[in-house]
Amino acid sequence: MDKTQESQAFPTGAAAHPAVPASPAISSAPALCRLDGAELRIAPFRIARFRQFYLSPDEIRIDLATIAPGHYRVMAVHNFHVEDCNPSLDECVAGLFLAAQLDDGSWEEPERFPVECRAVAVLATLHVPDGDGPAELLP
Repeated sequence: MDKTQESQAFPTGAAAHPAVPASPAISSAPALCRLDGAELRIAPFRIARFRQFYLSPDEIRIDLATIAPGHYRVMAVHNFHVEDCNPSLDECVAGLFLAAQLDDGSWEEPERFPVECRAVAVLATLHVPDGDGPAELLP
């Protein structure tokens, strides 16, 4: 999943940061997200955005059985709640946010929740079905 254009990496907020030059948004393995049964697995990643690097050094696993049915964007976010002891000021801790698609077709935005974070990139789109059907990653 190589997302090299600014509009693909962060379609909801690119206009809000016009001074930031476009750069490759995701610089890790092509398939960051994969499904393993009812579990979403996100590989470690490093994203260049806003003149900084956002790092998630470990694999993240999400049990989809705990997620309400619907469509979601798997988003990398700058997590302001994690204490970052890294002395490199151009590296930040990345977290994940599952942004649900709302009834009007728009998507939840991480900045509108009482969790201090900023959207960095969309890693994948996910469908969690009603009932016993398997979840699927969408193109």
